[in-house]
Amino acid sequence: MKNISRSTLNDIIEWDINGWSKCLCFWLSKGKISLENARVLEIGSHNGGLSLWAALNGAEVICSDLGGPNKKAYQKHKDYNLSDLIAYKNINALDIPYANELDIVLSKSVIGGIGRNNNIENQKIAISEIYKSLKKGGEYWFAENLSASPAHKILRSKFIQWGDEWRYVTIDDMNEFLHQFSSVEYITTGFLSCFGRTEKQRKILSFFDRFLFSKIVPKKWNYIIIGVAKK
Repeated sequence: MKNISRSTLNDIIEWDINGWSKCLCFWLSKGKISLENARVLEIGSHNGGLSLWAALNGAEVICSDLGGPNKKAYQKHKDYNLSDLIAYKNINALDIPYANELDIVLSKSVIGGIGRNNNIENQKIAISEIYKSLKKGGEYWFAENLSASPAHKILRSKFIQWGDEWRYVTIDDMNEFLHQFSSVEYITTGFLSCFGRTEKQRKILSFFDRFLFSKIVPKKWNYIIIGVAKK
């Protein structure tokens, strides 16, 4: 991976940088497809962070969201002089308009929202649409929110606006959703860091995750799952 400054990493990941940024190294180490000249789709892009990362690494990028990416994505890519290298699309993850065309599909913190109001069928459909859109040998690179521990569930319900609406996935869910793929590799990470109120606090808590909680809590209690699924 090209060297990334902290400010650029902030633009790519945006929240709990130390926790979620592990996805970048994992994807590059486990993925078999180089981003250089790859055709890449980011679904649920919101502020376009993963599209920025893929473009910085030489990919031909489609930055998409339901209703289209927001203004922050356009401005962010313009600030890096990459907007001419990124296409912007209004794409519903339940109806991806590509078939056997893409090298890589990226998602970060998307599948839980697709399952809003306990709609597991929509989550299954979205993963099937991702599978359909990929070329043979193409890869789905994902970083998603896990249902995690009882403490996470309680605090989400009390303090996160959409905490009762999202359908946070389990490891078993992801294994079921990805059954069509020929191979899947994943890790889970992050336990304490998400409880920080500021990025500085989250950075400090991630230190304890790395050196203590990653060794003692069950994998299913971590709140992030990161993986590479090959078609």
